[in-house]
Amino acid sequence: MQNLWSSWSRLEYQLFKPFDAKQQYGRLVSDYVACSCRLASQLAFNANPLLQEWCLRQGLFNLAQAAMRHKGNPAAQQPCLDQLYLLLLALNRFYQQQHDGKSRQLALQASLNQIFYQGV
Repeated sequence: MQNLWSSWSRLEYQLFKPFDAKQQYGRLVSDYVACSCRLASQLAFNANPLLQEWCLRQGLFNLAQAAMRHKGNPAAQQPCLDQLYLLLLALNRFYQQQHDGKSRQLALQASLNQIFYQGV
């Protein structure tokens, strides 16, 4: 699991670096999302729901913030927007298993609205 944490941290760092046209940004974004989901899955297997939720939320919000950060550059923004749904679906599935899941889903939606409609 240590390798997953270090990979996730490295990918997160690269996600927020200034955009480089030579970089395969779409691949970076999909690797980041896949790593976030694998890490959350591993945390679920280890019965650690708090870290599982944190990992999924952190991945989702980082992706949303990266999309808004690259607002003027569609080549960087679009891959972020295209991959958001995967983390959102994973979080919705997680919240469906919680007793207060509906209220947490609404709070998540409100937080995402702040990012997208008020800027980062």
